[in-house]
This record gives sequence, structure tokens and C-alpha cells, in this order.
Amino acid sequence: MEPLISVKNLNKTYSIPGRNLHILKNLSFDIQKGEMTSLMGPSGVGKSTLLHILGTLDKPTSGNVFYEGSDVFKLKNDALADFRSKSVGFIFQFHHLLPEFNTLENTVMPALIAGISFKEASKKAEQSLADVGLSERLFHKPGELSGGEQQRVAVARALMLNPKVVLADEPTGNLDTQTGDDLFGLMLELNRKGITFIIVTHNETLAAQCGRIIRMKDGMLV
Repeated sequence: MEPLISVKNLNKTYSIPGRNLHILKNLSFDIQKGEMTSLMGPSGVGKSTLLHILGTLDKPTSGNVFYEGSDVFKLKNDALADFRSKSVGFIFQFHHLLPEFNTLENTVMPALIAGISFKEASKKAEQSLADVGLSERLFHKPGELSGGEQQRVAVARALMLNPKVVLADEPTGNLDTQTGDDLFGLMLELNRKGITFIIVTHNETLAAQCGRIIRMKDGMLV
């Protein structure tokens, strides 16, 4: 079966005065559809850089990233942005909700950006919020929600356009242990429904619940 994501000989180098920083070094691996993969390693090893490249927020210095056999970095800028908005969902350590908008309004944002009408987007958002257990909180603003509820809104927002993969960068890192465990349990449940996740985490206990762990050291796979 063709992988959902295939990374081939991926390198990322940043040039600074006097030297080059080799952040990612010749990475190659596949991600199958429906996998739940944790990405682990010490701080500064390149995990977030890799996640940003997988999400096409950044470009590699060399190498390729294929989605279902297509090299995404051969797309022109507009086509790449369209791919990103429709095919990749993002969850970050901080939820990045807009404080002046309520739960429903924050959740519909990706769909509105993709050109979907507010009426249609609202229906999709209500379902997405129901999937994360927030049907009763549609019209609450972020300041009226708990930290765990705010992060659940971020999960619902990431799922809005039925992405091929959800990329999560320390999604429980800003939550207390119980709330983080609850959020991770939600993500496991969503994965069982077929959603592909790649999750950066330092939490060994949570990572062990994933189907697979990819470990990094010094910009390379261990």
C-alpha cells in the first residue's frame, strides 16, 4: 500500500553568519494512512522543524516529501497553500484561539479561508465540535473555557476540512496532567476512527500509547 506520507533524504540547513546549522540530516521514513505516530527527542533536535516541513509551513533545503505519491514541494506557492489548508490540520501547544470570537466562530476559520460559506462551515463546525465533546459550548468565548476545552476547540478546528493528517506539536504541553491525559485520550479515539496523527511530545507515557514512536537525535533518526 502506498504510504500517505513518504519522506526521502530530507535535509534542512539554516545559514547564519560564519556557519551553517544542519537541523535535519538525511531523514527518510514513511507514514501510513491511519497511523498514530509520536515524534520524540531532546529539545532542539529538529522535531518542530520536521513537523513544519511535513505541514509545508517550511521547505527543506534538499530532499522530498510525498503525499500519496505526489511531491508537494513541486507545487507552486498558491497550489501549495491550497494543499496545506485542505490536507493538513495543525494543533500547537498554545491553542491560538481569537479571544473576540466564540467557539463556533474560531472553529469555522479554516473553512471560511477555503471559500466555504459561513452557513455550510457552521454545520461542519458543529459536527466537529460535537466530535470533541463541546456541543454545549458553541457560543462561549475562549476566556469562558477551561484550558482543556480551549485545546479541544483547537482540535475541532484542525479537523474542519477532513485533513489527510493532523500534525500536533506538544498539544498537551500547556495542560495539567489529567487534562492532558483526557485530551490525548480524545486524540486516540479520533485516530481509531481513521484520522492520521503525527505528534511531537516529550511525554513518554503518552507516546507509548501511539502505534509507533520515531526518535530523533542530532537531527537524525535513531
